[in-house]
Amino acid sequence: MRIIVAAAIVIAACASTSSATQLSGLFKTTNHDFGTVARAAKTEFRFTFDNPYNQTIQVRSVRTSCGCTTPIVETESVPPGGQGSILAKFNTGTHTGSRAATLTVTIDKPSFGEIQLHVKGYIRSDVVFQPGEATFGNIMQGASKTIEVGVDYAGKPAWQINKVTTSDSFITVVPTEVSRQNGRIRYALAVSISGDAPMGPLESELVVHTNDRNLTTVPLRLVANIAPEISVSPQTLSLGDILEGAPIKQLIVLKGHQPFIISSVESEEFEIESKLSEESKTLHALPLIIRPKASEFGKEIKGKITFATDLAEKPSIDVGTVFRLKSTTEK
Repeated sequence: MRIIVAAAIVIAACASTSSATQLSGLFKTTNHDFGTVARAAKTEFRFTFDNPYNQTIQVRSVRTSCGCTTPIVETESVPPGGQGSILAKFNTGTHTGSRAATLTVTIDKPSFGEIQLHVKGYIRSDVVFQPGEATFGNIMQGASKTIEVGVDYAGKPAWQINKVTTSDSFITVVPTEVSRQNGRIRYALAVSISGDAPMGPLESELVVHTNDRNLTTVPLRLVANIAPEISVSPQTLSLGDILEGAPIKQLIVLKGHQPFIISSVESEEFEIESKLSEESKTLHALPLIIRPKASEFGKEIKGKITFATDLAEKPSIDVGTVFRLKSTTEK
């Protein structure tokens, strides 16, 4: 009987080890070093994993070994081929010094198992960002915006910020000393995003360089969303095979953040019939009748339809077109 029980324990242990090994391979990384960060700085890292199985992965829970890090299950159920994530928030507002945490993720489907994720970092008590990240919100594409972030320091009287760097050419930062008294020093960072920023969500990192020999740099997270002044749906018309001169009906929807007028619709590949409204509004649902112009038959043709507007920042927007022209004599 003892032999049977011992064998069962060994089998269970092997199964558990095998399961953990398989789960560890799911995550793209299981370790992250936040480095040196300022107190109250918004500091977080997203551990992501893909589901390679033909069954759904169910994340039951995640627990932490240290209050310095708060783990969040962002996707409890991940379908086959989908992606899941665990967000680790470094609690810089309530902890200082060298900190580390082990995050234990429990998965109960398609089989039970646990995987450990590890984070660490050093939270400076003498440097505080106000606010904890450079948050811009929405910025219209082509427009620029500047916000201010305060930097408070308490320590060496000679401490100073030498420069602030970033890897993105469209981001600039100008540090200005505001006050210096009894070892308490305050700087204001004028953080700017230019109109060259690419469209879409933006996450970047600013690096504050100081004259502190022990800890020369401190990172600051930057987030923004570069939104188009006009969005169009659909963005591309995949028309397939179309007959020479045959009319095709399409509905194009254009949406802006401010009222606008569509002044013209033009294309080198199509003759276009449309009834344009003279009313300035934020949403235009525009029916079109388009006819392909004479071109090569049987060859894939890529082109565009251009909608001109009265907006100064974004005077026009294009809808891509893809089609093959078919002769009326073809069977």
